[in-house]
Amino acid sequence: MLNGGETVTVNYEDLGKRIRRKRSENHISQAALAEMIQVSVQHMSNVENAKTKASLETVIEIANALDCSLDELVCGSLKKQSRQIYQDEVALLLEVMPDSELKIMPDVLKNIDYIYRTGVKSAQKEND
Repeated sequence: MLNGGETVTVNYEDLGKRIRRKRSENHISQAALAEMIQVSVQHMSNVENAKTKASLETVIEIANALDCSLDELVCGSLKKQSRQIYQDEVALLLEVMPDSELKIMPDVLKNIDYIYRTGVKSAQKEND
């Protein structure tokens, strides 16, 4: 628990997805990562699929093995999320995107922004 009685919630599903993505980017198999951090392949699979709650020590070992920072793995659980991590993820997606898809991305982002803002305004009216 944090000061003020606030509870910390870890998004294990997001953590698992980020571990899987980072492992794939580094061309490391699940078995190889498991061996690197000295856990079973089944345990590594369970962590990636959010069936097991990884300990802090395990997450640190994974971050070290994948040569990334902890916030890259747990940013989905952080209250103040790192904007740079999300910008880097988007940049990587855009980098490999075919020109035909890249061309429509400004419109897609504008529509997402509009939908999000409309939903937020609607929710605020319902709460008033």
